[in-house]
Amino acid sequence: MDRARLALEPLTRFAVLVLLAGLAACEAPTSSAVASHELLEMGADNIVFGMTSFMTSNGIREGKVEADTAFMYADSAKAKLRQMRIVFYDEAGAAKATVTGTAGEWDRNTDRMWAQGDVVLIVHADGRRIESAEIIYDPVEDEIWSDSATVQTLANGRVTRGSSFRSDMDFTNVRITNIRGAIAR
Repeated sequence: MDRARLALEPLTRFAVLVLLAGLAACEAPTSSAVASHELLEMGADNIVFGMTSFMTSNGIREGKVEADTAFMYADSAKAKLRQMRIVFYDEAGAAKATVTGTAGEWDRNTDRMWAQGDVVLIVHADGRRIESAEIIYDPVEDEIWSDSATVQTLANGRVTRGSSFRSDMDFTNVRITNIRGAIAR
């Protein structure tokens, strides 16, 4: 009988240790918020991390909006975006242009967008790259533009600088105003 008792003692000690460890892990719930103070002060009703959404018209996908973080408000259709990327598609569903920026705003009712902070527009058909401090897309006018200094770099390396630009969404009519030079690299 002593042997059986000796064999059970280590198991009993182990069970007591596991029970005590489990009880020690239990704490009263904390009342502090999970979100940082900065996020709580933004006043957003919804904060979406890793957001992807599609823009459609009459059931046809016209674009994809992606953001590292999206702040949405119940009293507004506008979403504030951080680290954003917008891909525009043609009627056949092929990507025709991509806009990236560090921040921006998207009106979810009208699909009008504003990108800012190191904004880059890439036109996939010809490899054109347009850089500006901000770029605005207006689906009603079917145009994309910037009123800020603009640098356009063509696939062949030719650089054009100007005070602003405006283009149709087919990128067949890209107008740069107050051109300061076109330099071949």
